[in-house]
Amino acid sequence: MIELVVTGAGTGLCDSILETIDSIEGDYCLRLIDAMESAGEARRFQGRTLVIELDSEADLESADLVFDLNQTYSGHAVAFRPNLSLLPMLGRVLMTLEAGDLKMLHGVVGEPAVEHVGGVEALASQVTELFNGRDPNPEPFGGMLAFNARTLDESCHVDALRAIDALSDAVISIERLQTDSFYTVHASLWLQACSSTVANLILGFETEAYTAGLSVSPDSGRVAQDEGIRVSTRRVADDWVHMMLTADLEKTIWAQEAKTVLVDTLGKLS
Repeated sequence: MIELVVTGAGTGLCDSILETIDSIEGDYCLRLIDAMESAGEARRFQGRTLVIELDSEADLESADLVFDLNQTYSGHAVAFRPNLSLLPMLGRVLMTLEAGDLKMLHGVVGEPAVEHVGGVEALASQVTELFNGRDPNPEPFGGMLAFNARTLDESCHVDALRAIDALSDAVISIERLQTDSFYTVHASLWLQACSSTVANLILGFETEAYTAGLSVSPDSGRVAQDEGIRVSTRRVADDWVHMMLTADLEKTIWAQEAKTVLVDTLGKLS
């Protein structure tokens, strides 16, 4: 039996992960860990009630797999950490392309508040202060509501994206922006294919037609747990395709990534 430990278990991301992996049966047990603010709270999982343990008292030596949501774990177990939103998005969308299929990628990725630890709560606080007629507190984003958008260091994204086969030899130029979205990550990208045939393949990734007035964030606020990445494409030249990607970073990207890690780990034991 493997022991799965989740740090930062009091967060909304943990709730999304538990909902996503609830249907996974296997030889594993689950422990939830967090700081004083959430320790003692209960969560339901696979028909059982689990109590969140206090992180300062929890022994993680026996852990085989750690979903390190608050990024505090420093042990030797296999660890999943939520980061780099664009990498898993493009990894999924471009997975059928091969090395050399893309010559160039450039564009902008807008990251939501949930990308920051405590970001959703901080943005909600800014909204509340604004509605109450007060000037919003600029922390932790560095700006007040509607002025939070600012450029972020993109070098980590550029280096990580080269792990995707289709981008291994491509020229990559990305602008990374912090936005005032709560959960939706949005990328507007221009891809130069090696041929019109590859460009046609990219056009085929579309899940939703690109039209004026297309909503970036879902009209319902949050997406369903199994919602996929929304992809809109349009050809701008024979070998150039404009691609727009949007996803709920917490549910569609991170929670589904965590599920994949758990399934893979259980598969290695079978």
